Amino acid sequence: MKIKHVFISCLLFAGNRLMAQDKPLLTLEQCYAAASTNSSLAQQKALTIVAGNMAEKNQNLKWLPQVDLNAQATYQSAVTSFPAKLPGVTVDELSKDQYKATLDIVQPVYDGGIISTQKKLQQATTNIESQRVEVDLYQLKSKVNGYFFTALLMEENIRLMNLVKEDLNNNIKKVSAQAENGVATNSNVDVLKAELLKTSQRIIEFSAARKAAMQMLEILTGTAIAENTSFVKPAGAANAEEAVIDRPELKLFDFQKQQFQLQSKLISARSNPKFSFFANGGYGKPGLNMLKNEFQWFYIAGLKLSIPITGQFTKQRDQRVIKIQEQIVDRQKENFLNNNRQLLVQQKNDVEKYRELVSTDAEIVALRTKIKENASFRLANGIITSSDYITELNAENQSMLTQKLHEIQWLQSQYNYKLILGK
Repeated sequence: MKIKHVFISCLLFAGNRLMAQDKPLLTLEQCYAAASTNSSLAQQKALTIVAGNMAEKNQNLKWLPQVDLNAQATYQSAVTSFPAKLPGVTVDELSKDQYKATLDIVQPVYDGGIISTQKKLQQATTNIESQRVEVDLYQLKSKVNGYFFTALLMEENIRLMNLVKEDLNNNIKKVSAQAENGVATNSNVDVLKAELLKTSQRIIEFSAARKAAMQMLEILTGTAIAENTSFVKPAGAANAEEAVIDRPELKLFDFQKQQFQLQSKLISARSNPKFSFFANGGYGKPGLNMLKNEFQWFYIAGLKLSIPITGQFTKQRDQRVIKIQEQIVDRQKENFLNNNRQLLVQQKNDVEKYRELVSTDAEIVALRTKIKENASFRLANGIITSSDYITELNAENQSMLTQKLHEIQWLQSQYNYKLILGK
Protein backbone atom coordinates (compact mmCIF):
# COMPACT_ATOMS: atom_id res chain seq x y z
CA MET A 1 0.00 0.00 0.00
CA LYS A 2 2.84 2.38 0.82
CA ILE A 3 4.44 1.73 -2.58
CA LYS A 4 1.09 2.38 -4.25
CA HIS A 5 0.67 5.69 -2.44
CA VAL A 6 4.20 6.75 -3.35
CA PHE A 7 3.58 5.87 -7.02
CA ILE A 8 0.33 7.91 -7.10
CA SER A 9 2.05 10.85 -5.42
CA CYS A 10 4.84 10.76 -8.01
CA LEU A 11 2.29 10.74 -10.82
CA LEU A 12 0.44 13.71 -9.34
CA PHE A 13 3.69 15.63 -8.81
CA ALA A 14 4.83 14.96 -12.40
CA GLY A 15 1.41 16.00 -13.73
CA ASN A 16 1.51 19.26 -11.80
CA ARG A 17 5.00 20.00 -13.13
CA LEU A 18 3.90 19.36 -16.71
CA MET A 19 0.90 21.67 -16.28
CA ALA A 20 3.17 24.37 -14.85
CA GLN A 21 5.55 23.97 -17.77
CA ASP A 22 2.68 24.27 -20.27
CA LYS A 23 1.47 27.51 -18.70
CA PRO A 24 2.94 30.49 -20.61
CA LEU A 25 5.08 32.93 -18.63
CA LEU A 26 5.50 36.60 -19.46
CA THR A 27 8.19 38.87 -18.02
CA LEU A 28 8.44 42.66 -17.96
CA GLU A 29 11.64 42.60 -20.02
CA GLN A 30 9.92 40.53 -22.71
CA CYS A 31 7.18 43.15 -22.89
CA TYR A 32 9.78 45.92 -23.20
CA ALA A 33 11.53 44.16 -26.08
CA ALA A 34 8.33 43.24 -27.91
CA ALA A 35 6.88 46.76 -27.59
CA SER A 36 10.09 48.26 -28.96
CA THR A 37 10.19 45.82 -31.90
CA ASN A 38 6.48 46.07 -32.69
CA SER A 39 6.29 49.86 -32.66
CA SER A 40 6.27 51.63 -36.02
CA LEU A 41 8.88 53.91 -34.44
CA ALA A 42 11.47 51.14 -34.87
CA GLN A 43 10.81 51.10 -38.61
CA GLN A 44 10.88 54.88 -38.64
CA LYS A 45 14.34 54.85 -37.06
CA ALA A 46 15.64 52.37 -39.65
CA LEU A 47 14.28 54.51 -42.50
CA THR A 48 15.78 57.64 -40.94
CA ILE A 49 19.23 56.01 -40.84
CA VAL A 50 18.94 54.79 -44.46
CA ALA A 51 17.86 58.23 -45.68
CA GLY A 52 20.67 59.89 -43.70
CA ASN A 53 23.30 57.57 -45.16
CA MET A 54 22.08 58.26 -48.67
CA ALA A 55 22.15 62.02 -48.08
CA GLU A 56 25.67 61.71 -46.67
CA LYS A 57 26.86 59.84 -49.77
CA ASN A 58 25.34 62.56 -51.92
CA GLN A 59 27.65 65.05 -50.22
CA ASN A 60 30.65 63.06 -51.51
CA LEU A 61 29.36 63.46 -55.07
CA LYS A 62 30.02 67.18 -54.84
CA TRP A 63 33.73 66.43 -55.33
CA LEU A 64 32.97 65.02 -58.78
CA PRO A 65 33.23 67.35 -61.79
CA GLN A 66 30.12 69.44 -62.28
CA VAL A 67 29.11 69.08 -65.94
CA ASP A 68 26.50 71.26 -67.67
CA LEU A 69 25.32 71.15 -71.29
CA ASN A 70 24.03 74.50 -72.54
CA ALA A 71 22.61 75.66 -75.86
CA GLN A 72 21.22 79.00 -76.98
CA ALA A 73 20.07 80.79 -80.08
CA THR A 74 19.78 84.60 -80.04
CA TYR A 75 18.92 87.47 -82.28
CA GLN A 76 20.36 90.87 -81.41
CA SER A 77 19.63 94.34 -82.67
CA ALA A 78 23.29 95.21 -83.29
CA VAL A 79 26.59 93.44 -83.76
CA THR A 80 30.23 94.35 -83.40
CA SER A 81 31.67 96.10 -86.49
CA PHE A 82 34.65 98.25 -87.38
CA PRO A 83 33.88 101.97 -87.29
CA ALA A 84 35.88 102.56 -90.49
CA LYS A 85 36.93 100.56 -93.53
CA LEU A 86 40.62 99.77 -93.95
CA PRO A 87 42.18 99.77 -97.42
CA GLY A 88 42.70 96.26 -98.76
CA VAL A 89 40.97 94.66 -95.75
CA THR A 90 37.56 93.08 -96.02
CA VAL A 91 35.81 91.99 -92.83
CA ASP A 92 32.52 90.15 -93.06
CA GLU A 93 29.78 91.68 -90.99
CA LEU A 94 28.59 89.42 -88.14
CA SER A 95 25.12 87.95 -88.37
CA LYS A 96 22.54 89.26 -85.93
CA ASP A 97 21.36 85.69 -85.35
CA GLN A 98 23.92 83.81 -83.27
CA TYR A 99 24.10 80.22 -82.01
CA LYS A 100 26.09 78.49 -79.31
CA ALA A 101 26.23 75.01 -77.74
CA THR A 102 28.70 74.45 -74.90
CA LEU A 103 29.81 71.80 -72.46
CA ASP A 104 30.90 73.38 -69.14
CA ILE A 105 33.03 71.45 -66.64
CA VAL A 106 33.94 72.67 -63.14
CA GLN A 107 36.17 70.54 -60.91
CA PRO A 108 36.41 71.72 -57.27
CA VAL A 109 39.99 71.80 -55.99
CA TYR A 110 39.48 73.45 -52.61
CA ASP A 111 36.03 74.43 -51.34
CA GLY A 112 37.05 75.99 -48.04
CA GLY A 113 35.86 72.95 -46.06
CA ILE A 114 32.19 73.23 -47.08
CA ILE A 115 31.67 69.65 -48.31
CA SER A 116 33.35 67.97 -45.32
CA THR A 117 31.39 70.16 -42.90
CA GLN A 118 28.11 69.48 -44.71
CA LYS A 119 28.85 65.77 -44.49
CA LYS A 120 29.34 66.00 -40.72
CA LEU A 121 26.26 68.19 -40.48
CA GLN A 122 24.23 65.51 -42.26
CA GLN A 123 25.51 62.92 -39.79
CA ALA A 124 24.44 65.16 -36.91
CA THR A 125 20.99 65.65 -38.46
CA THR A 126 20.57 61.89 -38.86
CA ASN A 127 21.65 61.37 -35.24
CA ILE A 128 19.07 63.92 -34.06
CA GLU A 129 16.19 62.35 -35.99
CA SER A 130 17.22 58.86 -34.90
CA GLN A 131 17.54 59.95 -31.26
CA ARG A 132 14.09 61.56 -31.35
CA VAL A 133 12.72 58.13 -32.21
CA GLU A 134 14.74 56.63 -29.32
CA VAL A 135 13.10 59.12 -26.95
CA ASP A 136 9.63 58.13 -28.18
CA LEU A 137 10.51 54.44 -27.90
CA TYR A 138 11.69 54.97 -24.33
CA GLN A 139 8.31 56.48 -23.43
CA LEU A 140 6.70 53.15 -24.34
CA LYS A 141 8.31 51.58 -21.26
CA SER A 142 6.20 53.75 -18.98
CA LYS A 143 3.00 52.49 -20.66
CA VAL A 144 4.21 48.89 -20.49
CA ASN A 145 4.92 49.31 -16.76
CA GLY A 146 1.39 50.51 -16.07
CA TYR A 147 -0.38 47.69 -17.89
CA PHE A 148 2.04 44.93 -16.80
CA PHE A 149 1.82 45.73 -13.09
CA THR A 150 -1.97 46.14 -13.31
CA ALA A 151 -2.26 42.67 -14.85
CA LEU A 152 0.14 41.29 -12.23
CA LEU A 153 -1.87 42.83 -9.38
CA MET A 154 -5.17 41.51 -10.74
CA GLU A 155 -3.62 38.05 -11.09
CA GLU A 156 -2.55 38.12 -7.43
CA ASN A 157 -6.01 39.36 -6.37
CA ILE A 158 -7.73 36.56 -8.30
CA ARG A 159 -5.50 34.01 -6.58
CA LEU A 160 -6.42 35.45 -3.17
CA MET A 161 -10.13 35.46 -3.99
CA ASN A 162 -9.93 31.80 -5.00
CA LEU A 163 -8.42 31.06 -1.59
CA VAL A 164 -11.29 32.95 0.03
CA LYS A 165 -13.77 30.89 -2.00
CA GLU A 166 -12.08 27.70 -0.84
CA ASP A 167 -12.30 28.87 2.75
CA LEU A 168 -15.98 29.78 2.35
CA ASN A 169 -16.82 26.45 0.73
CA ASN A 170 -15.19 24.59 3.61
CA ASN A 171 -17.20 26.55 6.16
CA ILE A 172 -20.42 26.16 4.15
CA LYS A 173 -19.96 22.40 4.40
CA LYS A 174 -19.39 22.61 8.15
CA VAL A 175 -22.34 24.95 8.84
CA SER A 176 -24.61 22.97 6.50
CA ALA A 177 -23.82 19.83 8.50
CA GLN A 178 -24.60 21.75 11.69
CA ALA A 179 -27.91 22.94 10.24
CA GLU A 180 -28.86 19.38 9.33
CA ASN A 181 -28.15 18.36 12.90
CA GLY A 182 -30.09 21.31 14.29
CA VAL A 183 -27.00 22.97 15.77
CA ALA A 184 -27.06 25.95 13.38
CA THR A 185 -29.74 27.72 11.40
CA ASN A 186 -30.10 27.78 7.62
CA SER A 187 -29.69 31.56 7.69
CA ASN A 188 -26.06 31.06 8.71
CA VAL A 189 -25.58 28.92 5.61
CA ASP A 190 -27.28 31.54 3.44
CA VAL A 191 -24.97 34.27 4.76
CA LEU A 192 -21.93 32.22 3.77
CA LYS A 193 -23.39 31.42 0.34
CA ALA A 194 -24.15 35.10 -0.28
CA GLU A 195 -20.56 35.96 0.61
CA LEU A 196 -19.38 33.23 -1.76
CA LEU A 197 -21.35 34.83 -4.60
CA LYS A 198 -19.96 38.21 -3.65
CA THR A 199 -16.43 36.79 -3.82
CA SER A 200 -17.19 35.35 -7.25
CA GLN A 201 -18.27 38.82 -8.37
CA ARG A 202 -14.97 40.27 -7.21
CA ILE A 203 -13.14 37.61 -9.22
CA ILE A 204 -15.16 38.67 -12.28
CA GLU A 205 -14.17 42.31 -11.68
CA PHE A 206 -10.48 41.46 -11.22
CA SER A 207 -10.55 39.19 -14.28
CA ALA A 208 -12.05 41.96 -16.41
CA ALA A 209 -9.39 44.43 -15.27
CA ARG A 210 -6.67 41.84 -15.98
CA LYS A 211 -8.10 41.15 -19.42
CA ALA A 212 -8.21 44.86 -20.26
CA ALA A 213 -4.56 45.29 -19.21
CA MET A 214 -3.56 42.21 -21.24
CA GLN A 215 -5.36 43.57 -24.32
CA MET A 216 -3.49 46.87 -24.04
CA LEU A 217 -0.23 44.93 -23.73
CA GLU A 218 -1.17 42.96 -26.84
CA ILE A 219 -1.59 46.23 -28.75
CA LEU A 220 1.74 47.57 -27.50
CA THR A 221 3.71 44.38 -28.06
CA GLY A 222 1.94 43.16 -31.19
CA THR A 223 1.76 39.63 -29.77
CA ALA A 224 -1.16 37.52 -28.65
CA ILE A 225 -1.20 36.83 -24.90
CA ALA A 226 -2.93 33.60 -23.90
CA GLU A 227 -5.65 33.85 -21.25
CA ASN A 228 -3.77 31.46 -18.94
CA THR A 229 -0.51 33.42 -19.20
CA SER A 230 1.16 33.98 -15.86
CA PHE A 231 2.86 37.34 -15.31
CA VAL A 232 6.25 36.86 -13.68
CA LYS A 233 6.81 39.15 -10.73
CA PRO A 234 10.06 41.04 -11.40
CA ALA A 235 12.76 41.39 -8.80
CA GLY A 236 13.44 44.73 -7.13
CA ALA A 237 15.10 47.08 -9.62
CA ALA A 238 15.99 50.44 -8.17
CA ASN A 239 18.92 51.53 -6.05
CA ALA A 240 17.79 54.74 -4.41
CA GLU A 241 21.38 55.87 -3.85
CA GLU A 242 22.22 55.66 -7.57
CA ALA A 243 21.02 58.94 -9.06
CA VAL A 244 23.06 59.28 -12.26
CA ILE A 245 20.58 60.27 -14.98
CA ASP A 246 21.27 58.69 -18.36
CA ARG A 247 18.11 59.37 -20.34
CA PRO A 248 17.97 59.30 -24.18
CA GLU A 249 16.83 62.93 -24.08
CA LEU A 250 20.31 63.94 -22.90
CA LYS A 251 21.90 62.49 -26.03
CA LEU A 252 19.33 64.36 -28.09
CA PHE A 253 20.39 67.64 -26.48
CA ASP A 254 24.05 66.81 -27.18
CA PHE A 255 23.32 66.03 -30.82
CA GLN A 256 21.40 69.29 -31.20
CA LYS A 257 24.30 71.25 -29.75
CA GLN A 258 26.72 69.43 -32.06
CA GLN A 259 24.51 70.38 -35.01
CA PHE A 260 24.68 74.07 -34.09
CA GLN A 261 28.47 73.88 -33.74
CA LEU A 262 28.75 72.37 -37.21
CA GLN A 263 26.43 75.04 -38.60
CA SER A 264 28.82 77.65 -37.19
CA LYS A 265 31.75 75.90 -38.92
CA LEU A 266 29.77 75.83 -42.16
CA ILE A 267 29.25 79.60 -41.97
CA SER A 268 33.03 80.05 -41.59
CA ALA A 269 33.73 77.62 -44.45
CA ARG A 270 31.44 79.51 -46.82
CA SER A 271 33.45 82.68 -46.32
CA ASN A 272 36.78 80.93 -47.11
CA PRO A 273 38.52 81.28 -50.52
CA LYS A 274 37.73 78.55 -53.05
CA PHE A 275 39.72 77.14 -55.97
CA SER A 276 38.36 75.20 -58.92
CA PHE A 277 39.43 74.07 -62.37
CA PHE A 278 37.06 74.88 -65.21
CA ALA A 279 36.83 74.00 -68.89
CA ASN A 280 34.36 75.27 -71.44
CA GLY A 281 34.09 73.85 -74.94
CA GLY A 282 31.52 74.15 -77.66
CA TYR A 283 30.43 74.90 -81.18
CA GLY A 284 28.75 78.06 -82.36
CA LYS A 285 28.55 81.11 -84.63
CA PRO A 286 30.55 83.15 -84.05
CA GLY A 287 33.23 81.34 -82.07
CA LEU A 288 35.95 82.91 -79.99
CA ASN A 289 37.23 84.63 -83.13
CA MET A 290 34.58 87.28 -83.49
CA LEU A 291 35.93 88.35 -86.92
CA LYS A 292 34.86 85.06 -88.52
CA ASN A 293 31.15 84.99 -89.19
CA GLU A 294 30.86 81.19 -89.35
CA PHE A 295 30.38 78.16 -87.13
CA GLN A 296 33.53 77.26 -85.16
CA TRP A 297 34.75 74.86 -82.48
CA PHE A 298 36.21 76.52 -79.40
CA TYR A 299 37.29 75.86 -75.82
CA ILE A 300 38.49 77.71 -72.71
CA ALA A 301 40.25 76.14 -69.68
CA GLY A 302 41.76 77.58 -66.52
CA LEU A 303 41.78 77.96 -62.72
CA LYS A 304 39.30 80.04 -60.80
CA LEU A 305 39.76 81.74 -57.43
CA SER A 306 36.63 82.85 -55.60
CA ILE A 307 36.73 84.95 -52.43
CA PRO A 308 33.29 85.71 -50.92
CA ILE A 309 33.06 89.33 -49.84
CA THR A 310 29.46 89.73 -48.70
CA GLY A 311 29.70 86.71 -46.39
CA GLN A 312 32.44 88.41 -44.37
CA PHE A 313 29.96 91.07 -43.21
CA THR A 314 27.26 88.61 -42.06
CA LYS A 315 29.55 85.85 -40.74
CA GLN A 316 29.89 87.10 -37.16
CA ARG A 317 26.22 87.99 -36.88
CA ASP A 318 25.13 84.56 -38.11
CA GLN A 319 27.52 82.86 -35.68
CA ARG A 320 26.13 84.90 -32.80
CA VAL A 321 22.66 83.62 -33.67
CA ILE A 322 23.99 80.04 -33.65
CA LYS A 323 25.66 80.67 -30.28
CA ILE A 324 22.35 81.83 -28.80
CA GLN A 325 20.66 78.69 -30.11
CA GLU A 326 23.36 76.60 -28.41
CA GLN A 327 22.66 78.40 -25.14
CA ILE A 328 18.94 77.68 -25.53
CA VAL A 329 19.71 73.96 -25.85
CA ASP A 330 21.92 74.16 -22.72
CA ARG A 331 19.04 75.75 -20.79
CA GLN A 332 16.62 73.08 -22.05
CA LYS A 333 19.01 70.34 -20.94
CA GLU A 334 19.48 71.97 -17.53
CA ASN A 335 15.70 72.32 -17.10
CA PHE A 336 15.20 68.68 -18.09
CA LEU A 337 17.76 67.50 -15.53
CA ASN A 338 16.22 69.65 -12.78
CA ASN A 339 12.73 68.27 -13.49
CA ASN A 340 14.03 64.70 -13.44
CA ARG A 341 15.89 65.28 -10.18
CA GLN A 342 12.60 66.43 -8.66
CA LEU A 343 10.85 63.35 -10.02
CA LEU A 344 13.62 61.17 -8.58
CA VAL A 345 13.11 62.67 -5.13
CA GLN A 346 9.37 62.04 -5.32
CA GLN A 347 9.81 58.53 -6.65
CA LYS A 348 12.46 57.73 -4.05
CA ASN A 349 10.00 58.75 -1.33
CA ASP A 350 7.39 56.46 -2.90
CA VAL A 351 9.87 53.57 -2.93
CA GLU A 352 10.63 54.09 0.76
CA LYS A 353 6.95 54.54 1.62
CA TYR A 354 5.86 51.29 0.00
CA ARG A 355 8.87 49.45 1.40
CA GLU A 356 7.82 50.42 4.94
CA LEU A 357 4.18 49.57 4.24
CA VAL A 358 5.13 46.12 2.93
CA SER A 359 7.26 45.47 6.00
CA THR A 360 4.21 45.93 8.27
CA ASP A 361 1.65 44.32 5.94
CA ALA A 362 2.96 40.83 6.76
CA GLU A 363 2.33 41.39 10.48
CA ILE A 364 -1.17 42.71 9.82
CA VAL A 365 -2.01 39.74 7.59
CA ALA A 366 -0.64 37.30 10.19
CA LEU A 367 -2.80 38.86 12.93
CA ARG A 368 -5.91 39.00 10.72
CA THR A 369 -5.40 35.36 9.69
CA LYS A 370 -5.10 34.36 13.33
CA ILE A 371 -8.29 36.24 14.18
CA LYS A 372 -10.13 34.73 11.19
CA GLU A 373 -9.03 31.19 12.06
CA ASN A 374 -10.24 31.72 15.59
CA ALA A 375 -13.56 32.97 14.20
CA SER A 376 -13.75 29.92 11.95
CA PHE A 377 -13.23 27.66 14.98
CA ARG A 378 -15.92 29.53 16.93
CA LEU A 379 -18.29 29.34 13.96
CA ALA A 380 -17.75 25.58 13.70
CA ASN A 381 -18.63 25.29 17.38
CA GLY A 382 -21.74 27.48 17.10
CA ILE A 383 -20.33 30.24 19.30
CA ILE A 384 -20.68 33.02 16.70
CA THR A 385 -22.90 33.58 13.69
CA SER A 386 -21.88 33.49 10.05
CA SER A 387 -22.12 37.29 9.91
CA ASP A 388 -19.55 37.58 12.67
CA TYR A 389 -17.29 35.18 10.78
CA ILE A 390 -17.76 37.08 7.50
CA THR A 391 -16.65 40.28 9.22
CA GLU A 392 -13.33 38.71 10.24
CA LEU A 393 -12.97 36.96 6.87
CA ASN A 394 -13.40 40.25 5.02
CA ALA A 395 -10.92 41.95 7.33
CA GLU A 396 -8.34 39.25 6.54
CA ASN A 397 -9.20 39.40 2.86
CA GLN A 398 -8.78 43.18 2.76
CA SER A 399 -5.45 43.00 4.57
CA MET A 400 -4.17 40.46 2.00
CA LEU A 401 -5.39 42.58 -0.92
CA THR A 402 -3.72 45.61 0.61
CA GLN A 403 -0.52 43.65 1.09
CA LYS A 404 -0.48 42.62 -2.59
CA LEU A 405 -1.33 46.16 -3.67
CA HIS A 406 1.57 47.58 -1.67
CA GLU A 407 3.94 44.90 -3.01
CA ILE A 408 3.04 45.71 -6.62
CA GLN A 409 3.14 49.45 -5.96
CA TRP A 410 6.58 49.01 -4.39
CA LEU A 411 7.81 47.11 -7.44
CA GLN A 412 6.25 49.60 -9.86
CA SER A 413 7.74 52.57 -8.00
CA GLN A 414 11.18 50.94 -8.24
CA TYR A 415 10.83 50.45 -11.98
CA ASN A 416 9.49 53.99 -12.39
CA TYR A 417 12.57 55.21 -10.53
CA LYS A 418 14.66 53.16 -12.92
CA LEU A 419 12.89 54.72 -15.92
CA ILE A 420 13.49 58.24 -14.65
CA LEU A 421 17.19 57.43 -14.34
CA GLY A 422 17.24 56.00 -17.86
CA LYS A 423 18.46 52.58 -16.78
